[in-house]
Amino acid sequence: MEIGKAIIQLRKKKGLTQKDFSIKCGLSNNAVCQIEIGNVFPNKTTIEKMSKVLNVPISYILFFSITVDDVPDDKKQVFNSLSGLKD
Repeated sequence: MEIGKAIIQLRKKKGLTQKDFSIKCGLSNNAVCQIEIGNVFPNKTTIEKMSKVLNVPISYILFFSITVDDVPDDKKQVFNSLSGLKD
């Protein structure tokens, strides 16, 4: 699961810098940086704040975080067809 990469992608699509995003989320820039580079997995409250700022459901963030390594072998074909929607 790569939630940091999903956050980066969604944040950039909204045209937010990391600094602006951290301010809107009520988080330190360092906290957002640590999440985005994958050093820290955000807690539920932080994910909720981020989803509100990004104006997307939490499930959307989590879906974009899933990698093929997270998917059972018998579901990879379906995942691969859906993952084309991520771009």
